[in-house]
Amino acid sequence: MKPLLRMLAVFTAIFALLLFGCSLLFSRCVTNRNRDYRVAVNRINQELNALTAEQHADPEAIIREKLPEWSQIYGSSMPVEIQFLPAEHNSRPFTSDISDNTVICSVADAEETLLGFTVYRFSADTEQNAKHLLFALIAVCWLISCGITVYLHFRILAPFRKLSDYPAHIAKLPETEKLPETRDRRFGKFIWGMNMLNDVLKNKQKHIEQMESQRQTILASIAHGVKTPVANIRLYAEAIGTGLYDENSMSSQEIAEKITANAQKIEALTAEMIRTAAQAVSAYQPEIEPFYLKELAALTEQEYSGRLELSRIPFTVTCSGNPLIHSDMYGLFRIISQLINNACKYGNGKGIAVMMQRQEEGFSISVRNRGELLPEQEMPFVFGSFWRGSNAREKEGSGIGLYISQKIAAALGGRIFARGIPDTGEMEFSVFFDSLRSEQ
Repeated sequence: MKPLLRMLAVFTAIFALLLFGCSLLFSRCVTNRNRDYRVAVNRINQELNALTAEQHADPEAIIREKLPEWSQIYGSSMPVEIQFLPAEHNSRPFTSDISDNTVICSVADAEETLLGFTVYRFSADTEQNAKHLLFALIAVCWLISCGITVYLHFRILAPFRKLSDYPAHIAKLPETEKLPETRDRRFGKFIWGMNMLNDVLKNKQKHIEQMESQRQTILASIAHGVKTPVANIRLYAEAIGTGLYDENSMSSQEIAEKITANAQKIEALTAEMIRTAAQAVSAYQPEIEPFYLKELAALTEQEYSGRLELSRIPFTVTCSGNPLIHSDMYGLFRIISQLINNACKYGNGKGIAVMMQRQEEGFSISVRNRGELLPEQEMPFVFGSFWRGSNAREKEGSGIGLYISQKIAAALGGRIFARGIPDTGEMEFSVFFDSLRSEQ
């Protein structure tokens, strides 16, 4: 509530200063206007007295005769009405009198005999109306500003402050309750997205716990399974070292076969561990929804153009055709992300190009980068789990990224290929989908 009161106080102070400034401005304008009026009245009245004295004429007749000429001379300073009032014989001496919109001056003949009074009237309605209108406009603006501020506070800022802590809560407390659903068009989609994120995090947490349990089970099983063959190999080695088998006349061939058999058991357990680990890492459940190919292109450009610009790597995304696709857009984006990350890691920074295009019955996505080409004999192995090519020396990585990309592509009904282009010095990874509707 305090921020709202501070904001209202600021608006009130601003409009109060504006009102005060406008009041001073109008006062100055009125002062200047009155000065011009007094100058015009003095000159007109002096001329009227002079003509009356010279011509011995009726002041009222002189006023009617000279009125058009005075209007041309004095313009906007000209009184809107000039009226002559004859004086009575017992009138006292009088020079002039000034009120807000009226000036009264005396008219005398050559003998200084008072003949009457001239009443000069001015219109102040225009200035007063403008002043009142401006003040009313300032007041209305103040009310509108205060109303908008109150509306923004209670309908946007206050609800947002309540929601601002929720991301931290779900990050620290995975079991945090969901936000209450609302139909508010400003926050309804945000709340729906946060609740969806909460569900995803909970599912991820459960999946991680399951994987951890499986990992512990696998490790325990492997440790138990490896223990016996390793112990046997050690005993055979000690026996050979002490010459025990020479005494028992066991041939070297038999000893080698026993050691080989135990080593094969260890190899089988190790292979099972690698296979299980790869399956756990690559677990993927497609979420099929309709989208246009250009939406995927826009998402890719939005996510990577800024990052690669900071790295000063030229980056382009082109899309030829815009078919409606029934697939998992974020699953496809995971493939593209992995290929772009590989291009950044193993490329020479001279450029990365992503191309998406419609095929006869399906569509394709390719990522090209300049850099060291993989040897042709290594191409069949690039999508193997935990395999790293000869260009991976001194580069961090686990060798699982392309394996996961292949699994996602297969789950969506696609095929992924790699090739080197010697003519341009580029590596290209392409994903082909023979249909616009992914398989599940």
